[in-house]
Amino acid sequence: MMKVKKLNLIIIFVALIGIIGYVGLTEAQNIVSLIHKLDFLWITGVILLMVGYWLLETLTLHFITKKFHPRQKFQSSLQTTMIGQFFNCITPFSSGGQPMQALHMVKTGVPFGIASSCLLTKFIIYQVVLTLYSLVVLCMKLGEFSAKVSGFTYMVVFGFLVNTVVVIALLSIGCFKRFTMQVVFKIINKLEKMKLIKDGARKKHYVLREFESFYKSFEWMKSHKKMILYTVVLSTLQLTVYFLVPYFILRAFGLNASAFSMIAAQAFVLMISSFVPLPGAAGGAELSFFTFFKLFFPANLLNISVLVWRLVTFYLTVCVGMCFTLWQKGNTENTNITEKA
Repeated sequence: MMKVKKLNLIIIFVALIGIIGYVGLTEAQNIVSLIHKLDFLWITGVILLMVGYWLLETLTLHFITKKFHPRQKFQSSLQTTMIGQFFNCITPFSSGGQPMQALHMVKTGVPFGIASSCLLTKFIIYQVVLTLYSLVVLCMKLGEFSAKVSGFTYMVVFGFLVNTVVVIALLSIGCFKRFTMQVVFKIINKLEKMKLIKDGARKKHYVLREFESFYKSFEWMKSHKKMILYTVVLSTLQLTVYFLVPYFILRAFGLNASAFSMIAAQAFVLMISSFVPLPGAAGGAELSFFTFFKLFFPANLLNISVLVWRLVTFYLTVCVGMCFTLWQKGNTENTNITEKA
């Protein structure tokens, strides 16, 4: 695990050096003057948007957890959120966040069953909101962007369909538990016969345990409609705050454009880059941003805009999340020393 984590950090670091080097080479003569052009009031706004993004996710997790674990503290929810942000950033497909969040929640006194169910509930709500948000944006902006970006329809519709399939799969497990389990068990049996997996019985036991946890979360959601409505609103605000970051960067350069069009462009970037199988969607995120935001940024500002966007939305998250992760590790070690004493 540690070796994989180090490799992921190396990939992220190389990507950072790559984008800084590229911007340095292409904008060597203009970079100082471009930086001087930045309105740091708007740049401060960009940073505050990211802080707001983290806080809105924290509020979502805290509200859900508090419902089932009344002793939950906001500080613990904030730390859990930032640990998740950090591990999502350094693992492919953001796959490392939830396990580490569950581990932290258990260490802070939340029973494992409640921790896993709360995280799963938040994940389901976020995926549904993201898919619906993307659908609205697609319906309103498909024609505008498909006329300006080559291959736009194929790229974005593919990303949207994958997100939709994920949501349908989640809802199917919750609504058609027995049928879904039978399908998965048949797939496991076939894979075992093809000798693609070993110990099918153990795999079935694992799937059964995960399905039970998921089903419990789904039942919780159905019986707490007000909680769902509240978290849907928070998740919608969270996505909107994140999608506004490029607009604030544009304004930092003294330019202006349709805020909603730029929100749509950022939504499309997220739809596409989330399926790049590298930590932080390295390479794919930058390329997607370049593809969509060249419609808004002039050529002489596009490269540095990509750099500013990536530094704020990704590398700032990595740094802040790492601080929270190390803080949690230090607290755990101090607790262990106290207990031994």
